[in-house]
Amino acid sequence: MSEKIKYTVKKLSPMAKVIHDYTTEARSKNTIWAYGAADITMPRRMLREYKEKTGESISFTAFLIAVYARIIEKHKYPMNTLVKSNKYYYIFDEVDVQTNTERIIDGVKKPVNLTIRNAHSKTLREIHTEIRQGQKKKVELTTGNKGGKNLIKYITKLPRFLRRMIIHKIFTDPLRKKKMLGTVGLTAAGMMAKETNELGWAIYMTPHSCSLGIGSMAKDYKLNKEGKVIERESLAVTLAFDHQVIDGGPAARFLQDLYYSVREGCENEDWCFKSL
Repeated sequence: MSEKIKYTVKKLSPMAKVIHDYTTEARSKNTIWAYGAADITMPRRMLREYKEKTGESISFTAFLIAVYARIIEKHKYPMNTLVKSNKYYYIFDEVDVQTNTERIIDGVKKPVNLTIRNAHSKTLREIHTEIRQGQKKKVELTTGNKGGKNLIKYITKLPRFLRRMIIHKIFTDPLRKKKMLGTVGLTAAGMMAKETNELGWAIYMTPHSCSLGIGSMAKDYKLNKEGKVIERESLAVTLAFDHQVIDGGPAARFLQDLYYSVREGCENEDWCFKSL
């Protein structure tokens, strides 16, 4: 007699349905991934020193968004660009960064979207405060505008083919897409390989023309200019970009500027550590 199989059946949440449709639509983009490792020794040291001095822990994601948004503004074409109908480019002056925060939903930790509007004009302190406030807000299906919240609230009640049609409409309209999803993305998956001190890169789908994937951190040892062995901290970074909009050359120049700004830690900038 065969052994009785034990299992539990749970109903998919509305959020899970939307995420599935969302990622399915994102697969239609001509996405290319570039991988690298950024030296984060200086900014990590400065954040630790600030915590020792004040007792306050500043979000490292907030630091990355502050730097990322300003480099995006510098390269707004093509990095802060969305396409309409395969005919037109919409180049936005405002850099709206969609990121994610981890929240407990139905007893399970899940990522919830949070969009930092005009991130290029905000200080590290302002972005940190906005992230912390977002982590305390009531969990909703979207962090877009009011109309977007109502749309997502009712869209889950529709048949899947209708949901896909609506999501496709949003993805192909730059203005609507900006309101609901921001202009660029930053996905933080920093818990990967945390205990093993190994770099782990995120491979993910994105609706944006440009999105930065933050993987795990790791410590290693390198030679400095004087030939001495020093300890350094590195961060696994993935750049996902739509090849219809962004070519390899602009993507490489963007990453070069980003790596430099992250490595130097924007120590002397008013919008960075001086704002704390």
